[in-house]
Amino acid sequence: MTAQQAIHELKQVRQYCSARAIPAIDYAIQVLQKTVEKEEPSQQEK
Repeated sequence: MTAQQAIHELKQVRQYCSARAIPAIDYAIQVLQKTVEKEEPSQQEK
């Protein structure tokens, strides 16, 4: 599973989780988005 796919799935899960869990889901999405942003420049160098 790629980080992009994980972000997509977390956004889907977010729709069904409890209000208490939303901040944790949002945090995980943010972390994965930063990971994707870091990976993109290295992929362009190839």
